[in-house]
Amino acid sequence: MKNSSDAKSWIDSLIPLGMILGCAIGVIFGMFFKPSFLVFAVSIGAGIGYLCGVIVYGVYNKKGDS
Repeated sequence: MKNSSDAKSWIDSLIPLGMILGCAIGVIFGMFFKPSFLVFAVSIGAGIGYLCGVIVYGVYNKKGDS
């Protein structure tokens, strides 16, 4: 039962982890461009990370239901 709870907790945290990873990638890319682009790089990175997190969450959630 503990493994099921840990797996559910991990699946539920995929979206925030995707956003954090996207922000980190946005900051890294933003360092190579103009400083004014850093704000857009972070927000675009968070958006892409959110999208990837939702997709992975949907895939794993459907796999867990069946």
